[in-house]
Amino acid sequence: MQHNETKQNPGRPAVDFNPYAPGYDQNPYPALEKLRAEAQLQYWPAGRSWLLSRYDEAIAVLRDKRFTPDRSEWEFAAVMGATAVIPELTELNKHGLFSLANQDHARVRKLVSPALTPRAIERLKPDIQAIVNEVLDACAAKGTIDVTLDFAEKIPARVIGSMLKMPKGREELFQRFTDAVVKCFLPGLVNPAEMEGLRADIREGLELVKATIEDRRNAPLENDILTTLIQTEEQGDRLNKEELLALVAALIVGGFETTVHLIAYTVYNVLQRPEVLAQVRAEPELLRNTIEEVLRYDNFGKMGVARYALEDVELSGVTIKKGQMVLVMLGSALRDEKAFDKAEVFDVRRNTNASIAFGHGAHYCIGANLARLEVQLAVDSFLRRFPEMKLLGQPSFGQHPVIRKMESLRVQLSPASA
Repeated sequence: MQHNETKQNPGRPAVDFNPYAPGYDQNPYPALEKLRAEAQLQYWPAGRSWLLSRYDEAIAVLRDKRFTPDRSEWEFAAVMGATAVIPELTELNKHGLFSLANQDHARVRKLVSPALTPRAIERLKPDIQAIVNEVLDACAAKGTIDVTLDFAEKIPARVIGSMLKMPKGREELFQRFTDAVVKCFLPGLVNPAEMEGLRADIREGLELVKATIEDRRNAPLENDILTTLIQTEEQGDRLNKEELLALVAALIVGGFETTVHLIAYTVYNVLQRPEVLAQVRAEPELLRNTIEEVLRYDNFGKMGVARYALEDVELSGVTIKKGQMVLVMLGSALRDEKAFDKAEVFDVRRNTNASIAFGHGAHYCIGANLARLEVQLAVDSFLRRFPEMKLLGQPSFGQHPVIRKMESLRVQLSPASA
């Protein structure tokens, strides 16, 4: 599909940027450094978007109410992606947090927040630890493992299933549902031949969520996140059925793949630095900050988070037209030397309060507390369980539209002679 890109690019040369180029997933930082050096804001014709690569401007846009994460406001929303031909996804998206107007967004977040506070998430700790221990038992039997496939991918889907108390054994459906939703929101990614299969995965995933909600409505549980959300709806607190469904679906989609990658990237960044591994082992409390530094230093996002202009906005000397997309390049902003001293250095003692890895402002990730606890328990247990493990080479990366997908990371858990 061709469009006149020069119309979308007033007075600014188009940037030559390709996040799908060979080697980008392994090391995107030379390309991102080039973006930061050239300009604060550049138009990227292939992505039909503006690229924002510096920290201060990233904060400004994420705070600015003239920008929305609601994809339906994009000028190309009607002609790009697959939502138009998957009515179930279109309906789901209408009621998701990203699509709600500011007032409704604030209302729903306020209703959901008590279910996802650090205290509420802390109650999940024994269940998460039990899942991690089971996965580690299976790893121990192998001796040599793939951290991504054998460890990281085995945990988040089970945690979400446990958190929502869904029927066991549905992890594969979670993965198919997540993959389908991610693919369908990305321009030009979906092959028409795939469409019916994707729609079936989405429909099946939503049916599981609906059935679980109804089961819990009929048999509420104490100290249960889903029961809390349902009772909020039933009390007439203005969390309707559609919003409830969208929230639970978002927990599955948002809490699965990103957490898999944060576990894998944390293990990799620690194991490839013997001095960091020694520090974390000597001071286990450092692990929490280490995870934050992994998010800053080696963010697994391929590009960034999208925002769409609700009106014409002047930014960094250019006009972002109403309906245009701005990609806030988190991986670049988090390496901005003006915001982070010695940004190119991995420092587990760094003050990471300025990090925007989980977003910023009104749309800060509601699942951040869960992700942090999950990754902390997983990586801490992994490092304790196998004190003599070592990397077997560098990771390999697979194709993915929006994530630097660490496809494989081989680790030997104990000395070969053992």
